[in-house]
Amino acid sequence: MNRFLPLLFMTIISAHLGYGQSTLKRPKMVLGIVVDQMRYDYLTKYWDQYDENGGFKQLLREGTSFSDMHYNYAPTTTGPGHTTVWSGASPAYSGIANNWYYDRQEGHGVYCVDDPEVETVGQDNDSGKRSPHRMLATNLADELKLFTNHQSKVVSVSIKDRSAILPAGYMADGAFWYDSKTGKFISSTFYMDRLPAWVNDYNAKGRPDELLKQPWELLLPASAYGVSIVDDNPYEGKFFGEKSTDFPHDVPKIAKRLRKANKSPYGMLAQTPHGNTLVTEMAKAAIKGEQLGQHDFPDLLAISYSSTDKIGHQFAPASREVQDTYLRLDRELAELFAFVDEQVGLDEVVIFLTADHAGAQNAVYMADQKFHNAKYVDTAPIRKTVEEALSAKYGEGKWVLDLVGEQLYLDRELINTKGYNLSDVQEYAAQIILAQNAVQDAVTAKTLQSGNFQYGYKQLLANGCHPTRSGDVFIVFHSGVILGKHMTGTSHSMTYNYDTHVPMLMMGYQIPKGKAIATQVGITQIAPTMANILQISAPSAAFFPILPWRD
Repeated sequence: MNRFLPLLFMTIISAHLGYGQSTLKRPKMVLGIVVDQMRYDYLTKYWDQYDENGGFKQLLREGTSFSDMHYNYAPTTTGPGHTTVWSGASPAYSGIANNWYYDRQEGHGVYCVDDPEVETVGQDNDSGKRSPHRMLATNLADELKLFTNHQSKVVSVSIKDRSAILPAGYMADGAFWYDSKTGKFISSTFYMDRLPAWVNDYNAKGRPDELLKQPWELLLPASAYGVSIVDDNPYEGKFFGEKSTDFPHDVPKIAKRLRKANKSPYGMLAQTPHGNTLVTEMAKAAIKGEQLGQHDFPDLLAISYSSTDKIGHQFAPASREVQDTYLRLDRELAELFAFVDEQVGLDEVVIFLTADHAGAQNAVYMADQKFHNAKYVDTAPIRKTVEEALSAKYGEGKWVLDLVGEQLYLDRELINTKGYNLSDVQEYAAQIILAQNAVQDAVTAKTLQSGNFQYGYKQLLANGCHPTRSGDVFIVFHSGVILGKHMTGTSHSMTYNYDTHVPMLMMGYQIPKGKAIATQVGITQIAPTMANILQISAPSAAFFPILPWRD
């Protein structure tokens, strides 16, 4: 019997890994799609209007879906979101503490992908002075590059710079983002000295100028938008020079007004579904230009649709603009999947789609629906109150370095010089904050770093608390609160379900078809799952288990 055990063992392992005696089987390509600010319920809310054959319904019909995927940390913002999707590392480990955060070593606030040591490639401006150098962990793209000795191709495309760079990681063949000043896709010298020919060819087509000539009209008859509120309402922001938020939005006229005011119209283009069209076209150009899926080792294409976020910020989730954007994105995805099938074959590609965060309902709209906690909160008075209270208790000094979103940064050097205990000062500041309007809780970094939280907002804050890059006090506002002075549109960053609950859909290579999983899962599980499918090492700080996608 014992002589058969080694053979049985090898048979089981071979079946699990998907290889015979000499050849490992892997997908030819990973296509990762991040939809910026996509709430999970956009899948179900607009379901009846989605394409029956392609897009979102194709992902659910031909793949595996997770209906209870959540961000398991806060803040829920774009930089940390894209980093975590592709690295499996929450901000506590990745170091991407927020889009912007206070850097104690540099002594000022920093943008998560700013890099003064690199130069723009593709244009003569500073829009390309960006890199992933602040990211403290490897990601899936890096691990694939290491595993194949750089024989795999890795390309990342987005409207936003951070949404292209953080998925691309350190070793990509190219990360490309949209320059809102010129309407061109650019990169940085961190990745290359000059743009590839296929990017130059795409830029030469002048697609942004063509799209600026096309009004944004409803895709379907107005009667199909009954799940959204009336068109012209006080909760939506207007385009430059518009008198109302009614459809259609006259993009050519808006562009003309912007030019007359010596403003570039290209940034406004990204605030319409036309921005998603640019990303889809660039993704298709990358597949052909880099021959993705045609190499001996798997390739990786990361794309991020950022216009969904810009439109959400301007119009908020209940708007017809958001609904129309997702109906159009659905058609874009159908087109992209058909192209991938033609070029590579869908059965040879593993595709996943998720979001970097979700988004809250407009606070004024929620207040009008009688949810009395909903409001917009300006945090400047909170910072001033804390500064005055600390000066009164501990003596004159600039005790507060910054208040970034929900995180208060204290001057730790001043606290040490004055001989005070950092934990004591953090706790006193938290008490002052807790007494302020609209505040649910205030939790110190010391509490988060020393506690063992199993659920709730403290667990999310702990996973998002980096020892040196996060603040000293984390503010938890009431559900429904949005930070800022603007009363239109929406935002995100909180610990509540409306910011954490996102879709997660998988399709393609070895993915079970029509499988729906309701078990709650975390965003940090995506990267190790993709690494498992590729049969490579998980990213360096991906400490969570893979998703339960196998039968």
